[in-house]
Amino acid sequence: MSKVPELGELVIGRITSVKDYGAYVAVDEYPGYEGFVHVSEISLKWVRNIRDILREGQRNVFKIIRVNPETLQIDLSIKKVSQREKVEKLLEVKKKSKVVRVMELFEKEAGKNAVQKVYAMESDPLKLYDLFEKIAGGVGVSEVLAGLTAQEAEVLQRLVTQEIKRREFVVKADIVLRCEDARGVEAIREAALAAEAAAGVGEVVEVKTKGSPTYMLAVKASTRERASELYETALNKLSEVMRRYKGICEPIVKEKQRPRHVQS
Repeated sequence: MSKVPELGELVIGRITSVKDYGAYVAVDEYPGYEGFVHVSEISLKWVRNIRDILREGQRNVFKIIRVNPETLQIDLSIKKVSQREKVEKLLEVKKKSKVVRVMELFEKEAGKNAVQKVYAMESDPLKLYDLFEKIAGGVGVSEVLAGLTAQEAEVLQRLVTQEIKRREFVVKADIVLRCEDARGVEAIREAALAAEAAAGVGEVVEVKTKGSPTYMLAVKASTRERASELYETALNKLSEVMRRYKGICEPIVKEKQRPRHVQS
């Protein structure tokens, strides 16, 4: 077997048999190996009855803690998997299944040759998912689809948009925009346009009135970090323009806004 499990690796497995001392697991990533999770590796708390926690057919995220390539045995742990690791692993599995789904549909409509062209561009399913997410968001579409014919590109773009929803993170806060200058209305309009121009492809910056002098600044981006960065950039753009007109731009909520995940 060419691929050997690695210590510390996260895997997905299905419980095949539950005993008093532990449970046997069929590991998705390593079908030739037999996985086993000892009762002491199930929970940080004392396990009174293992069957209250694990049952046959149940799927879970495990961490590999020992490997024996000679006997094809893998010792696994559930308690050593953090909540964050579990979420990230499940998201990884979801992304891979989405790629498989898109490529299956693409093969039916465009043929195997078109599928081979896509895999020639990128064979890693997670990186391919990132490319698909760009297509879904309208970012760099021509570059990603450059190796396909016009008809193949149209089919792939339609399928990707249909199957993959682009993630969005939102940061919003109320702000005060005030200018006593005779050109106050012009200043606020110019400041809003400057802030909205800070958005990149697939991003959104909006400045909406809630009743002068209170406005709402809202931004949307594909990552939590980028949403926070874009919010700060837009706020700085607003401040720069308002200062030129001797006006003010002040966030009503002073603390840094936490991005909110609105779609996955």
